[in-house]
Amino acid sequence: MESIQILGKVNLKQVVDDEYKMKASQELQAAVAKVDEELDNFDKNMSKTITELTLKGHPQVEQVRRQFNAEREKIAIYKEQLTASIKAIIDLENGSRVDIGEANFVKELKVGDNFNGTNVEVVIQGDTVIEINGAQ
Repeated sequence: MESIQILGKVNLKQVVDDEYKMKASQELQAAVAKVDEELDNFDKNMSKTITELTLKGHPQVEQVRRQFNAEREKIAIYKEQLTASIKAIIDLENGSRVDIGEANFVKELKVGDNFNGTNVEVVIQGDTVIEINGAQ
């Protein structure tokens, strides 16, 4: 066998600029708004369920209330993390590079090829690829 096709890993990096900060912040703000809506619906459902169980004299009302509150706390913590991420993005220095994800690519590997070429970094500014590092 002279060659094979393999998957290589692509690390995607974004050059930070004002456009990136605005776009990423807007995406996170939309996620925060969605979490706010979920919290509102959660609170309504929790209140309704607890009221119904209380009126029926259910013996485990307090246990159910604790479970609801624990779940609500998880959602609230997630919202805090999103909000902190917005601040972190705004505080990024223009020109710095941030990891934005990973992808795969197919490469033909032949006997004698340098295997290091299977890990590649693609740098993006705006929506344009400005560098490809590590490709052989």
